[in-house]
Amino acid sequence: MEGSRSQAFAPASVPDGYEQFMLRQLFEPWARELIGRAALQPGWSVLDVASGLGPVARLAAEAVGPAGRVVASDISGPMLALAAARPTPPGWAGIEYLQAPAASIDAGDDTFDAVLCQHGLQFFPDREASVDQMRRVARPGGLVLVSTWAGERPLGLFGAMGETLQELGLAEPYPRAFDPDSYRLGAAELGELLRGCGLGEVQVEPVELDATWDSFGSAANTLLGTPFGPMVSALPGDAQEQVRARLITKLGGTENRVVVRTASNIARGIK
Repeated sequence: MEGSRSQAFAPASVPDGYEQFMLRQLFEPWARELIGRAALQPGWSVLDVASGLGPVARLAAEAVGPAGRVVASDISGPMLALAAARPTPPGWAGIEYLQAPAASIDAGDDTFDAVLCQHGLQFFPDREASVDQMRRVARPGGLVLVSTWAGERPLGLFGAMGETLQELGLAEPYPRAFDPDSYRLGAAELGELLRGCGLGEVQVEPVELDATWDSFGSAANTLLGTPFGPMVSALPGDAQEQVRARLITKLGGTENRVVVRTASNIARGIK
């Protein structure tokens, strides 16, 4: 998360809502998808860019084991603080937490066997500089693996959120907050970003996953894990209920199960 978007994650309620209503349901399944493609090996050194609450970093720590190294970087201090409060089990690599923008990673050249970035690149103010940093800190022959929401597909949860709030006349908490194209990248653009920064053997694959919530209430509460959360929580009670009801209408599902199809482009390149 970068720039004004990341500053909107500063209220403590936002990382808490993210952990409770989006981490397990949405971001951990996508983290498993990304890690499955990374083929991490014991003893590797791994950087997770835009780590958030660390779903990718934690799976990487398990994969590389105690002889490995994992660094979780993010521009949002509150998100990293909550991530660091989660203990790592025995047999995992320790996770180091680094607060830094993606365009200025505080790490040496040729440091990491793998550099991973889940659903962050589309938000970076300078995407080219950020990918170039990922390439710089990867070792020769190292992997850079990036996922973004797919520009060719509906945005899913976040599209429904933006439509709901815009229709009800709420103000954007940061520029383009309601613009679905600010959340996603097309496969061609993503591939060109990696090639343009000097990565080779670039491949981009479209992937779809279902995110599942166990009730209407938990699906509606996903708002609390976004920069929209404080804005919605400040509304009068009846207005809050109006927001939740309209969001649920857009998401569909049943009282005990809400399933949202999500689509990403996953790109890999070799330094």
